[in-house]
Amino acid sequence: MRSIRKTNPLVVLCLMFCLFKCSAGVTGRARSCVDFPSQGSTIVLKTIYDVNDQPYNVLCYYDGLDVYTLIESFNKTNSLNSAIASSFAIDNPINEDTSSSVFPLDLYRLSKSRMEYLASKSTLFMSTCNVVINPNKFLSTAVGHDYIKGSINDNSKRIFFEAAWLTVASDNCLSVSGNIFGTSFATKSIPVFSRNDIHLHMSADETKNYCDKYDLQLVSDPTLVSACGVQDYPPGAPDTANLFGSYNKCTKDFSCSSKDYSITSWWLGSTATPIF
Repeated sequence: MRSIRKTNPLVVLCLMFCLFKCSAGVTGRARSCVDFPSQGSTIVLKTIYDVNDQPYNVLCYYDGLDVYTLIESFNKTNSLNSAIASSFAIDNPINEDTSSSVFPLDLYRLSKSRMEYLASKSTLFMSTCNVVINPNKFLSTAVGHDYIKGSINDNSKRIFFEAAWLTVASDNCLSVSGNIFGTSFATKSIPVFSRNDIHLHMSADETKNYCDKYDLQLVSDPTLVSACGVQDYPPGAPDTANLFGSYNKCTKDFSCSSKDYSITSWWLGSTATPIF
């Protein structure tokens, strides 16, 4: 009868440490916010390394066990800035190598290569309104009103990074759950739109006509959505309230576009392994 060999606890701890190091890359450098265990703060500033081992600062958001890395942030006015008003498939970084103690939440976007590298290490995406409300101390509100979450998969990667022109609603169905206009919803397939000169966004009036035909219970008033909008760009855009980007037409009932300084943020993340 074979004897049972007991495993040395120190060996187990060493193996766990090695697994953590491997998840952060061969060099042991952090590659996304999921490589940092939560330290009690919801929003923290960290330094991570891209595929070329170049360091850069990012904001990390801890939502329970889900850990997100900020890839883009802009206020309502800057939603039509030339660096922001484009599909994620277009490489338009701005302020990505910031070293300022005040993070540029009003105008920030990573390069496409950094986004795609983070996506390769992520299982989730999220867009939020006003989660970060103090760019100096990184205080945050809870993710509650006006946000969407979804999974990183072949379809979402195609929509985010491969197809710059997403103009046919039935071809651009993105599965998300979230809360919009104060109503929470489970996973729904919702049409999204973008172009090389238009940021990825949802159209409040189009969701009920395509994909899962989920009704957001909003009929846009042409006068109000135009008054809310930053400017009519591209000229002659449809009179519908855009959500999570491209606020040429919008509604003040949506918290990302309620004020000129309202912040829209896009994140990539994963569920962290619990630490016992």
